[in-house]
Parts: sequence; structure tokens; C-alpha cells
Amino acid sequence: MDPRDSVFLYVENEVSKQIIVSAYVFAPEVGTAGPPGKAEIVEWIADRVTGIDILRRRLVKVPFGLDHPYWAMDPDFSVEDHIVFHEISEWDSARSALAESLLQPMDESRPPWELHVMTGVRGIEGVAGEATVAALKTHHAAADGMLSAELGRRLFDPAPSVQGASDTRVIRSSLPSGFGLLTRAARSAPANLRRLAVGLLDARAAQRELALHCEQGKYESPIVERPGTVFNHPLSPGRVFDIAVFPLGELHAMKTDLGDVTINDLALAVIGGAMRVYLTEVGDPSAGSLAAGVPMSTRSIRDDGSRNQFVTMAVDLHTDIVDPVDRARAIHRSVLGERARKSSPASIRIDEFVRAIPGFAIRAGLGIIRALPARKSQSVGWANTLITNVPKGVADLKLCGSSVAVSFSLCALVGPSGLGHWVDSIGDVLTVGVTADPRQLRDDRRYLELLRESYDELRLAIASGARA
Repeated sequence: MDPRDSVFLYVENEVSKQIIVSAYVFAPEVGTAGPPGKAEIVEWIADRVTGIDILRRRLVKVPFGLDHPYWAMDPDFSVEDHIVFHEISEWDSARSALAESLLQPMDESRPPWELHVMTGVRGIEGVAGEATVAALKTHHAAADGMLSAELGRRLFDPAPSVQGASDTRVIRSSLPSGFGLLTRAARSAPANLRRLAVGLLDARAAQRELALHCEQGKYESPIVERPGTVFNHPLSPGRVFDIAVFPLGELHAMKTDLGDVTINDLALAVIGGAMRVYLTEVGDPSAGSLAAGVPMSTRSIRDDGSRNQFVTMAVDLHTDIVDPVDRARAIHRSVLGERARKSSPASIRIDEFVRAIPGFAIRAGLGIIRALPARKSQSVGWANTLITNVPKGVADLKLCGSSVAVSFSLCALVGPSGLGHWVDSIGDVLTVGVTADPRQLRDDRRYLELLRESYDELRLAIASGARA
């Protein structure tokens, strides 16, 4: 397993499982009898999953944790083991079940993914009548947001590939032995330690290089400390989730009218506006601008073969700017600056350092950090919230006799940040999925209302400027 992927295994704990859920809402086509049946869904998925190699691989851990785990073909793989059907007919119950799934650990004896299916669900925003929710749950070690979206496209492709079309439900193979893995880890230990030493020296040199470039004005250094908020406390064992739905076509028109911004910039501006007002309403107004951790795909920069190919930018949300148009433009500049900094050769070398650290060293370091007393501070490091954006392309996906209408996702929370956002889009529909710790986001209904109000405020401000 790539060390970058292994980290997601090492950092999780009881209140912070590193799991993401990528969901699709399928509406029955005109003239069909209604939602598909269980046997029909199982057959549909089976015809496609046998051609997706990474969904048939499970984790194999090295004894005593002496090295990173391995991916190996599951000798007892069966599609039925990975599909979970829920008897749920209302959206409120569906979103609660999905939120709870984020804290349910994956079965390590099987490939780390599940498909949670709910048929006949009513009350989903943007969807009339009953619909089927198919939610692909994966461990973050197995897939990042982009890879999860790719897997969804293959699972819900109207026509499975030649490799995928098969009646074979079980793939026979054998797992590597613990003794063999232990022997390999022992033999590679000297080389791993040398790699660590070389990597540490190179990372330090890269840090000095990047700092010099920032001093010279080539890149802008992000603000290290941000004001703490009610969203920035240790996580509790609970999650809430809901979505706000927006017309993507309208957002494209807003982007054209405003100019020099992206859809992602507009989404960040809407979220920043909602956070700003919510904190004021609960009596915790920010003493400065808030920031978001925003994953940036590195696939266009390098393709290293890992399942998690991204770095996280620290983007200023400029929540101290009241005017939504000015805020959107300021966010655009901040995103460009962070993208340039995180794409720099020095930054890439720093990011590569994790691949030089042996698994036992990462776990030992995390153990030391967790044992340290909690830092009491009015500020938080780097970012106050997580905002992920994964576009899923055209709305041509299907599940049996139903067509995709909406897509949304749930994200893993990492303390101290009890509020996460996932911007998702498919076809002409954009959703903002809000995953939160209910002790930190105490009124999630109100927060969803504020997202919609923030969107309307930005839309009207852009329209007024365009008319002027």
C-alpha cells in the first residue's frame, strides 16, 4: 500500500473514522414499474464490480505493524457481502442512516467498501416522488473523492465493460502469509531507514526553499493561526448530515457575469457567507477571517499510483468581507495563490516526504501527539472547516430502470473541525453536503437555510452588478 494511503488507517480513531460516502439518487424513468428490486440491484452491481480490480482487494497487515499494509485479492470475495439494503422511505431517516455509517468501521476481512441502498425514499430535495439512494461507502485509504467518483461511474454505467460483464460472484486467490510479510519487512528495514534519512534531509531543504520563495514574494504564505469557533473543538461520537441543492446552470451564468471566478470560488463564497452569519447568530462572531482546508487534485501534476492523489490547500474564505461579490473575488485570488504554492516543486517535495516514513514511525509519531495534553487556545491551526469539490460530470448514470437525478457526498471529519462540506455536481444539479458533529453544529436545519440565503444574496448581488 502506498504510504500516502496508509496514513488514513493510522490517523483514524473511534470518533473519527476515515470514511467517505459518495451517493447517487436514481429516479424511475417514465413508464417503469417503480424502484428496482433487491435481486435486480445485486445483479446490476455484480455485472460491473467483477471488472473493477480495486474493489476486489482487501487489506493485509504486516505482523507487529513493521511495514505499511498490502493490497491483496480477497480469496472469498462476494458482491452480496458488500451490498446493504435499508428499509427507509423518508429522507430524514435516510440522511440519519448515512451519517451514522460514517462512524461504523469497515470489515478488515473484506475489501473496504460497501454499497448502501435505500429504495422508495421520499422528500429528497430536487427529486419529485420516490427515488432510490445508492451510497458507495469506502475507506479513505481505498479511494479519495476523485477515485470514488470514478468508481461510481463504473458501477452505474448503463452498459458494463466486457471485462465487467460476468456471472462470477466469487474470485478465488490466496493471501500472502504473515511470515512472508514479516520476512519482507525485516529485509527492507535498512533500506527504509536510509530512505527516511534521505527524505528528511530533502524535506528540510524543500521547506527552506519554499520559505525563501515566500519571502521573495513568489508565493504567498498562508496564515498559520485562524480564530477558533464553535466548529473547532474535539470531535464527539455523533454525526448529522443534510444537503442543499442548487441549479448548476444558474451558477455557470453567475460565473460568466462575474468573470475571473470558478464555480468552486462561488461555492466557497456561499459557504463562507453562511458560516459568517451562523456564528453571529449563535453569539460566536469571528474575530477575523476564517479559512477552509480545500483538497486539490495532483493528478495533473504527477500520477504516482496512489489512491489518494491530492494535497490540501489552506484557502482564506474572507468571511470578514460583507459584500458577497467582493468576497468571491477575494477567494478566487486566494485559491490561485494557494494553488501556485502547493503546485511548486518545493511543496511537492515536502508532500512526498510521507512516502519515506515507515509505517511504525508514523504510528509512533501519532501516538506521541495524541498523548500530549490538549492545547488551550482561542485559535485553530490553518483552517476552520473542510470544503471538498468533486464534479461528477454528465447525468448519464443508471441503476437498473432508473436514471440519476442528484448526487451528494459525506466527508470524514478530523478534529478540531466539526463541520465539513462536500460540493458535488452531476448534470445540471450542484449539491452542498454538510457533515457535522451535532455538538458543534447544533442547528443544522438553520445552517442549511443560511446556505440557501447566502446563495441568493450572491446571486442577486451578481445580477445587480451585471445590470449596472
